[in-house]
Amino acid sequence: MTGNPDPGEPADDPRGPSVVRRAGPTRRRIAEHMVRSLATSPHAATAVEVRYDAVEAVRRASPARPSAQAYTAWAAIRALAEFPLLNASWEDGSIRVFEHVNLGVAVDVNHQGLLVPVIRQAQDLDAGELHERIADLGGRAHARRLGVADLTGGTFTLSSLGRSGTLFTIPVINQPQAAILSMDTIAARPVVADHGDGPRVEVGRVGVLTLSFDHRVLDGAYAAAYLGRVRELLETITSWPDAVGEPGPAQVGGKVTHVVEHHQRRRQIGAVVDDRQRGVGAVQSEPP
Repeated sequence: MTGNPDPGEPADDPRGPSVVRRAGPTRRRIAEHMVRSLATSPHAATAVEVRYDAVEAVRRASPARPSAQAYTAWAAIRALAEFPLLNASWEDGSIRVFEHVNLGVAVDVNHQGLLVPVIRQAQDLDAGELHERIADLGGRAHARRLGVADLTGGTFTLSSLGRSGTLFTIPVINQPQAAILSMDTIAARPVVADHGDGPRVEVGRVGVLTLSFDHRVLDGAYAAAYLGRVRELLETITSWPDAVGEPGPAQVGGKVTHVVEHHQRRRQIGAVVDDRQRGVGAVQSEPP
């Protein structure tokens, strides 16, 4: 909030004395975007718990020591190659699916506003390179040294509250994108595991990933399958080279996007949601 307090509240306000603070330009832009996003897209959300033990082991062994956020970005980007409708936008009854992943990274600027700088063609980067780009953009965001080009052109967004202690967050979609992924605090928690000798309780490093998506573009089963793939990538990584980016179906070609008519693409979703997607452990906020 910025501006001078306005003590001119009604004398008969039953809530008692108050101070009115005028919102600054950044706060007003954020407010307008959030209202527009919720009015534009029918939001739905789904979430999964992820064990980050494998990520932590690889992170400690890697020369660059990328953050858990960088590994999550890497897994999210890689999974988009298999679930391209999440790297898309709804446009007048059609779905525009993007060939490059331009990853938006939400950055809180000292509780004074939210900026979403963009890592272009992020599908070509490994976890170490993503870590460097995220750190650079975060530093420039706090120093107010981002240009217009740094803040435009995103196709998918990752939001992280870092070590804030939160369990999960349901983020608002960054328009005109089709989805946004939120990661919250990774903490030691009791988990039930079975290593072949029966189930037992052990301590694992667990975090929750929450995906908000535009229900016009895709449905819950598709979103849950995507999250299941992200979780699989994070829980099965075994060595530093595994975090090197690989090209995929949604990651090749030039900058020209292709538009798929809505009714045609939604028919194809039935083929995409196959037996592999059934049984994905996810908690959905939408009706089944």
